[in-house]
Amino acid sequence: PFLLLHGDTGMNGLWKATNVPVKYKNSFFANLPIKQDNPVAHAFVKLYTNDILTNVQNGVGVFFYSIPNGEKRLGAGTGKTTTAIAILHEYLLARVKEQSMGGRVIEQSPALFYKASELQTLYNAQFRGTQLMQETASLRYYKIKKLIMNTELLLFDDIGIRQRITDAFENELTEIIDARDSKMLMTIYTSNLPIEKLADTLGDRIASRIEGMTEQVPFKGKDHRKGGILK
Repeated sequence: PFLLLHGDTGMNGLWKATNVPVKYKNSFFANLPIKQDNPVAHAFVKLYTNDILTNVQNGVGVFFYSIPNGEKRLGAGTGKTTTAIAILHEYLLARVKEQSMGGRVIEQSPALFYKASELQTLYNAQFRGTQLMQETASLRYYKIKKLIMNTELLLFDDIGIRQRITDAFENELTEIIDARDSKMLMTIYTSNLPIEKLADTLGDRIASRIEGMTEQVPFKGKDHRKGGILK
C-alpha cells in the first residue's frame, strides 16, 4: 500500500497522480473545518464517506455550490474544494485498502482533480501559436481528456466561472460528462454558481446533465480564504 500511494521514489505514486494541489494534501474528513458554518454539508460528507466505495461505484455524484454572502457576492471561500478533495482522498485510501485485501485491482489512478478553467485553456491552446505548439497542446489535451473520461472519481473544480463557453468546448464537455454518466463513474463538481445559473455559462445541456447525475449540497458562510485555510 505504501509503495502504491507514494511510489518507489516517494514522489510518483497515486497521491501525485491525483493532480491535487500540494496545499490540499492534508484534506481529509477528520480535519474538515466546515462543521460550524456548514453542518448540513458536513453531515452529508460523513454519510457519503462512511460507505464511500459503494457510493462511488454506484456513480453517486456531488455538486457543491456556494450561497452568496455579505463578504463575497459569489459566496467563494466557503470550503467547497477542501471538502471535495477530502472525499477524493478518502476514496483513494479506501481503494488502496480494498486492493490490499484482495479486492478490485487498481489499473490506473482511481481519482483525479482537474480545474475546469485549466481544461478549457488546454483545449484552446490547440488552436494557438506555431504548428508544433498546437500539436503538443493537442497531444496533451487528448491525454488529459482520456484520463478525465475514465477515472473512477473525478473532481471537476470551479465549473462555470468563465463567460459563456464556445459551442465547440460545450460539445467537448458534453462528451466527457455523457461518457462518465453512461459508465456510472462518480464526479464531484464545485462551483460558485447554483445549478440554475450554470446554463448561463455552460449551456442548458450541461447544466441539465449535471443536475441529473449529482446530489446538490450548498455551502455558506464567510470567506475563509483570507486566512489561507479553505477554498
